[in-house]
Amino acid sequence: MKILPALLIAGLVSSALQAQSLTFVAVGDTGTGEEKQYKVAAAMAEVCETRSCAFALGLGDNIYENGAESADDSEFIDKFEMPYQELDFPFYMALGNHDNSHFNTGDGLDNFKGDFQVDYHYREDRLSDKWKMPARYYHFSMPESSDKPLADFLALDSNPIAGGLDWNHQFWRSPYTKTHRRWIRDTLTASEGTWKIAFSHHPYISNGRHGNAGKYDGLPGQGKTWKTLIEDKLCEKVDLMISGHDHDLQWLAPTEDCEKTSFIVSGAGAKTRGLTNPNRNEAWYQAGDVLGFFLITLNDTQLTGEAWEVDQDTGKPTMVYSRTITK
Repeated sequence: MKILPALLIAGLVSSALQAQSLTFVAVGDTGTGEEKQYKVAAAMAEVCETRSCAFALGLGDNIYENGAESADDSEFIDKFEMPYQELDFPFYMALGNHDNSHFNTGDGLDNFKGDFQVDYHYREDRLSDKWKMPARYYHFSMPESSDKPLADFLALDSNPIAGGLDWNHQFWRSPYTKTHRRWIRDTLTASEGTWKIAFSHHPYISNGRHGNAGKYDGLPGQGKTWKTLIEDKLCEKVDLMISGHDHDLQWLAPTEDCEKTSFIVSGAGAKTRGLTNPNRNEAWYQAGDVLGFFLITLNDTQLTGEAWEVDQDTGKPTMVYSRTITK
């Protein structure tokens, strides 16, 4: 039997790692069950047919306008299963303010409703097993079968921290934030992926209507605790943070307080809205009043993000921007 030289073995391993790649979709603010959601879903299916998408990140507001009333709520069928029935990959979901709302206003005051979306993950009689939300916040690595994952993903629960108050003490901001911060720290310490990617509903920075954390909706202090958490526990530690909340598409440059992390807003999965202040933060790409999603491909040394806009009349997807980050 031939024994391969050590240098040759090392080269083969290196080549295998280099060849390994992963492609996924990032899309948020989806759960309307209406025509625009179906058009974006069809566009995703068309693009992913040739791009071999492994999964999608769902960035919150999964069930408009005020979340599910139970794990058996028919809205899971109307606003997730049916719109995405032609897609054969899993969706790793995060919770948004509308998923936890008491009224139809996105108030985010009923955080217990988010638990129904976790419970749906464990229902054995679902139409599909696409919905992935094993906990309100959780971690997974990809590819799943790899000894050395390309990426670690952290699904964050932003609403109890970035949103309004809650009369349930389990979701009071201060203790919930402390627990979440500790989990983020421990998860990132143990992670082994080449890339670290966090995703949530509420953004750190945005040129859309809701704006930057710490001054959401023009209100000084609104989202300040979320801003502090990101700066303390995620900035410089994750390569990319992906969020929704604003119904537009943006890829924003790192900031002075967060120099090694870039930020994607991808909240155009079913609703549209204009950019209220396109000069608020440095943008590599931004577009308001559009439907669309981001497609992200990464390997051991490069991460490439593509912005795909979807024509609101025809549903035709068009790749309008691409950028590559190198390790």
